[in-house]
Amino acid sequence: MEKPVHPIPPRVPPPRAATRGSAWRRRRPAWISSVSGDPETLQELDRRMAAFYSEERQRRAYQAMLDEQEGVEAPPDSVRTLLPAYVAALGTADVLEIGCGNGRLYRQLRDLGFAGRYTGVDVSESLAASNRSRHPEARWEAGSVYDLPLPPASFDGCFSLYVLEHMVYPARALEGMVRSLRPGGRLYLAFPDFVEAGLFPAHPVGLSAGGTARQKLLAGRPLDALVSLYDSRVRLPRLLAAAPERFGPFPVNTRPLCLEDPPLIAPDTDAVYLASKREVARWARERGCRVRFPAGIEGELRDQAFVEIVVP
Repeated sequence: MEKPVHPIPPRVPPPRAATRGSAWRRRRPAWISSVSGDPETLQELDRRMAAFYSEERQRRAYQAMLDEQEGVEAPPDSVRTLLPAYVAALGTADVLEIGCGNGRLYRQLRDLGFAGRYTGVDVSESLAASNRSRHPEARWEAGSVYDLPLPPASFDGCFSLYVLEHMVYPARALEGMVRSLRPGGRLYLAFPDFVEAGLFPAHPVGLSAGGTARQKLLAGRPLDALVSLYDSRVRLPRLLAAAPERFGPFPVNTRPLCLEDPPLIAPDTDAVYLASKREVARWARERGCRVRFPAGIEGELRDQAFVEIVVP
């Protein structure tokens, strides 16, 4: 479940009008705790998100957006550069990637001189099959991080790049990744910190789907533009900051835009977990793990988290 390089111009269609009542209803957060929320609601969301990522017809436009970024070089201080560099430094270790997509990070690791054994897991069987054909020297599996098709304690390193925010059950995903590691193994996570940034592209802003406040103003929708500006600058940051206390631990969005408005293909419209590095770090420490932020938490790394978790 890769994500395009940040920042890129979002592929957003022109704003689509909605009825006044439905537009106001869409703005209400459909957020619940993935730990203590309604099980049936969470199960249905998990089913729909699994279909979005694994069924070829639904994934086609999403994958095309990812493929466009294959040759885009990330800045040296980007998590896209930092994470593979840290994984490559593990040397000849056995490493596992969760959400390997089309194998882009594997190729990046090899370019960095990584000579260890690599296993990539993704929910899409078609991607796993394509990767097996392209890179038969590595291991590629189709499966879920919640129930990995691999023995526990098999790896020295595990990593995921922009994956955790797509998990309906992020705590269970973390448990699966930690469980895959041998004692002393290292887990590297890179994900957007939506709570810190005050942004959540999977939640609609304004009275119509897609487009910025400026775009809506230029399209002759002044009220929509004004509401969009208020939502993005004031309302959404406040909601995100209060989300863990208001909705419970590891809150998720049950109506992501990728499901509500499938033509809207842009970075993070498929995000589910209201990701927070503070929450992830607290979870790990409560389980006796050591937590570091190897490159700090300033600048880009304030909004784009890069976390190292060392299992006991």
